[in-house]
Amino acid sequence: MPYAVRNSIILAVLIFLVAGGGLAYIYWFQEPRLEELVAERERISQQLGDAADLFDRLVDVQERVELLNAAWRRRPKTLATEESASSTNTFLNEVLAQSQELDLNVFTEEQVQQNGCGFTRYHLAGQGSFESFARLVQFLEFGPRLMKLQNFDVREVHAVDEERGRITHTVQFDIDMLAYYSDQQPFADSLDTPSVAATEFPPITYNPFRSLVIPDVPPNTFDLPNVESSTLLAIMKGRAFISDQKSQLVMLSEGDEVYLGYVSKIMPERRQVLFMLNKGGIIERYIMTLRLENQYLGAKRK
Repeated sequence: MPYAVRNSIILAVLIFLVAGGGLAYIYWFQEPRLEELVAERERISQQLGDAADLFDRLVDVQERVELLNAAWRRRPKTLATEESASSTNTFLNEVLAQSQELDLNVFTEEQVQQNGCGFTRYHLAGQGSFESFARLVQFLEFGPRLMKLQNFDVREVHAVDEERGRITHTVQFDIDMLAYYSDQQPFADSLDTPSVAATEFPPITYNPFRSLVIPDVPPNTFDLPNVESSTLLAIMKGRAFISDQKSQLVMLSEGDEVYLGYVSKIMPERRQVLFMLNKGGIIERYIMTLRLENQYLGAKRK
């Protein structure tokens, strides 16, 4: 066999083997892999969705981020980067200056740290009017600093004010206060704490600790006429004369104050005087009637 023919045959066989091996590789190995890649592409496309829709969602997310950042910059409360008893006492003194007189004692109990954040626990004990106590709670719970109150123990106390002749109602309280702080970077740009004096709350109009009916009535400190122990001596238009509990002559006009109430109406035609008395929250109408036998006139009251 000629040398050229033999080489041609060998070359043809080699080409056939290479082509067959390539086709076998493509059919047996590449084709399944290609199908897997196509299926994965379809799955990813389904997950990602339309590119235009993704862009619209990205714009919505960016707008939401801007709104959240703006809300963060306008946040009503600030979180201190560190907490100290002196700064907290200064803040409490500013709060007390915005309300009526309130006796307050502050005790530092513990400091708790939790992964860059923490709080200091204080115990507040004091006494004062309910309005002052409620104002303190408003400033601590809803004021400019992040604080929370726990473990309330509030009770009513009432005593007689000898100077004014009235029963004063106060509350005693024991409260745990948590003052939060954080040294994390997001809180490093905390705004300046708003002024306590510039912080406003609605007025306190209801005292749940004060009963509408109380068991005690105030003493007669100012020695006012006690009409229930007095006698009506004379009556005329707009004037009435009584003998009070000390047998002194007292002249009364409509609107004049008496013990526990006032003169409501003088009725000469009926020979009667109507008084409105407040007995511990119970309003009573008390009527004095002129009797013919009541002719005694005592020493005129000074």
